[in-house]
Amino acid sequence: MVTAIAIPLLFLYFYYVTRTERKRMYRQWLQVGNVPAESVIKGTIVAIQEKTERYYGDYLLAIIDLQLEHDEEKIIARMQFPLTQSLQKPAFSVGDSIVCYGQWRDRVFLFATYQATPTASKNLVYNTTKTPLLQDE
Repeated sequence: MVTAIAIPLLFLYFYYVTRTERKRMYRQWLQVGNVPAESVIKGTIVAIQEKTERYYGDYLLAIIDLQLEHDEEKIIARMQFPLTQSLQKPAFSVGDSIVCYGQWRDRVFLFATYQATPTASKNLVYNTTKTPLLQDE
């Protein structure tokens, strides 16, 4: 009698836990491409690498790594977004100059928005050559 009640309750509990975790991971997966624009980098694209990574279950991420060069300094800029049916990947080509808006995370610059240099030079209000001041200075 106890097993007739306890086993279905365990199944319902684990079903509920799994369903709520999947919903939480789905919301996080959709927000992966939203990166706050805290910093700005500018450079010329030297190399492009595209790959797909598994995020959770059957949720996949499309990742584009750009190797940018600015004043003999090489920067890895990464754009990542959820891989969906309606995905339109941006087209980058080697030799293009772009300005990326995003944030630094573990020596990689994550960005969500960018501009080509001819249009960005009109709209850019940041000085990309000046090093940012620390809060103690």
